[in-house]
Amino acid sequence: MPAYRRLFIVAAAVVTPAVCAAGPKPDVENGKATFTAMCGVCHSVVKTGGPTQGPNLLGVVGRKAASEPEFVYTPALKASGITWSTKSLDKFLINPAVKVPGTAMPMLIPDDKTRADVVAYLATLKK
Repeated sequence: MPAYRRLFIVAAAVVTPAVCAAGPKPDVENGKATFTAMCGVCHSVVKTGGPTQGPNLLGVVGRKAASEPEFVYTPALKASGITWSTKSLDKFLINPAVKVPGTAMPMLIPDDKTRADVVAYLATLKK
């Protein structure tokens, strides 16, 4: 077998699993639409105004859970010790009541692609 073929086979064996594991790239626009439909009823993503049933999520990535001073959180979320990252948001949104028993967050996003889109959208929101 020629050396270039061996090199190609080895490269394909190394790269293919990484590409497949990564999955499709999150769609921020779909995440925004999904957020608006599912989450926007309770959560605001603007500096002032909007719904107040849930905390404002503007700048949520990088923020410690239960740290918005204008919102009253459950003791469970206060004690969670979570700092919101794309990874922690992804895990939380699968099923918030399982990730943080006692949280008041009722909405879950079990679909991997939909959740990835919403998390990608939230990551774009800066204060």
